[in-house]
Amino acid sequence: MKKNLLETILDPDELSVRFQPIFHIAEGIKQIHSLEALIRGPRGTKFEGAEVLFDYVRRKRAETAVDHSCFTAICNAVAAVPSDIRININVHAVTLGHKPAFVDFFRDLADQHSFRLDRFTIEIVEHAPSCNIPGLARSISALRSLGVSIALDDVGLGQSNYRMIIDCLPEYFKLDAYFVLGLSTDPRRRAVVESVVTLADSMGGLVVAEGAESRDDIAKLNQMGVGLVQGNMLCPASPLEELAATGLLGFHMLETKPTRLPQMETLKELRHGSRRKALIAS
Repeated sequence: MKKNLLETILDPDELSVRFQPIFHIAEGIKQIHSLEALIRGPRGTKFEGAEVLFDYVRRKRAETAVDHSCFTAICNAVAAVPSDIRININVHAVTLGHKPAFVDFFRDLADQHSFRLDRFTIEIVEHAPSCNIPGLARSISALRSLGVSIALDDVGLGQSNYRMIIDCLPEYFKLDAYFVLGLSTDPRRRAVVESVVTLADSMGGLVVAEGAESRDDIAKLNQMGVGLVQGNMLCPASPLEELAATGLLGFHMLETKPTRLPQMETLKELRHGSRRKALIAS
């Protein structure tokens, strides 16, 4: 049977994966904290760009379908990544809220590849006005029981608001690039970043600054207590082969026994105090 357009563009074999590092920078020392896996659509089509692909999928209300395809493609690509490197994967809030079986799908997919689930961080993306909050909470609880960490994407914009922060209680607050670009010279942006840092600290979480594109902005982020940064200036999203060739990951694809740079293995290495455990338990 001939595939329709949606089925064609969401074929996991047609999707390509890019990886962009999230760096921990402190006192001039840069380490890889994790790699965010990013999806591109079928090559040579108008859906190759992520923005066009996901806009089309959301208009079709096919978020769960795209999440299944993306996770499949990403796990296939992650099989070539050394097991000591953490991986971030995006998922729509509506998928976790309305499809509780998605957690089982992810667990089974990881089992097929013999992946440890505690190396993964799930970044929750929320573009809809609302989702099934009780269902979302149950899915987040199930993910945490498997050892998965939670991040809330695009904090400060759209639906990634205070309610989503409370409902998700993320380990990572991914600050949208809008608030990061130019913050070294813009007191209004610094005020927003300071408020998010204070909020994250009160909940035992960490802030990740997306769109860090200048040394001055990164230096100011460090002064404000943000050590996790991501941006094209530091390293653009690239196929794994190209990323490995840069030496940033400390291994090359053809090496049988790769030497590796220091990795930030766990959240505990960065977090201060134990307030988070108390919040989750309460």
